[in-house]
Amino acid sequence: MSVLTRPGLLLSLVFIIAGCAPQQGSQTYNYGYAHGHNHTLHDGIVVPLFSDKQRVGFAELKLHDDKGDLELWLTRDAAGSDPLDLPLNAEITVALPDSATKAVSLRVRNTQKNEDEDGKANIRGSKTNYFIFPGDTGADATFLMGRGFVANTAISFVAGGVRYTTDTFKLRPHIH
Repeated sequence: MSVLTRPGLLLSLVFIIAGCAPQQGSQTYNYGYAHGHNHTLHDGIVVPLFSDKQRVGFAELKLHDDKGDLELWLTRDAAGSDPLDLPLNAEITVALPDSATKAVSLRVRNTQKNEDEDGKANIRGSKTNYFIFPGDTGADATFLMGRGFVANTAISFVAGGVRYTTDTFKLRPHIH
């Protein structure tokens, strides 16, 4: 069996070549990587999602440094494989308490397919786990732009009369 056909060895070589070694002190939910990109399903920041102080899922928030737009996926598992779907009219609040814009609202892109930026449809049974900002709202997202953007952030929403929230975390952009 050649070196190139051994999946574990090949993957290890890719990480070594790319310099993707786990770093001391990095956040657990970012899968141990603290450099310009994360090794998560969508290259965002994954944080636990709580209801009544019990963990009920995870939120993966991705900030694009070039346009200042946000993408959010809600899942039951940290790997992002089990969607936590909400009604299509759900509104997610991303609080940025230290910025001039204190909070933004994330909504579905559309009610037909609600495609993410990779073109993947995210509607299942008239529900979705994918939300964006600014979308077609006309809201100004320039304050989120730039490679050096960092902000204390928390995510929250109400669904079915139940409040969901994350702890505060540092939002940083996904850098290409």
